[in-house]
Amino acid sequence: MLKKDNNPTTEPKNPTDSSNSTIGSSLTFNGEVRGKEDLVINGHFQGKIFLENNSLVVAGESLVKADIRAKNVTIKGNVEGNIHAIGKVYITKEGKMTGDIAAYRISILDGAKFKGSIKMLSSIQHNY
Repeated sequence: MLKKDNNPTTEPKNPTDSSNSTIGSSLTFNGEVRGKEDLVINGHFQGKIFLENNSLVVAGESLVKADIRAKNVTIKGNVEGNIHAIGKVYITKEGKMTGDIAAYRISILDGAKFKGSIKMLSSIQHNY
């Protein structure tokens, strides 16, 4: 039975099942990523990320310079670029984001650093 989370400030969990991928802390990746599984970035990434119906977690100490299109995005590290999320963008108190966000739901915790603009989507918009 699934338990509904009624607390909107609860941090999303990192994807831990077998349907996710990880870019390790010692890796630097330049290019484009497309996929149908969740992605956790612990290292450095530059380029474009397309995870249409999946989640991205930018872990602490990581640096991502990318345009991101995903279902959900959790930022614990540093992101420079624009985000379009059909679900939720969640910036933790350790997170740093520079760029524009378009999302259905957005949470920015006290202590997070954000510079850019926010556009709240009124309905789910798939424009990948």
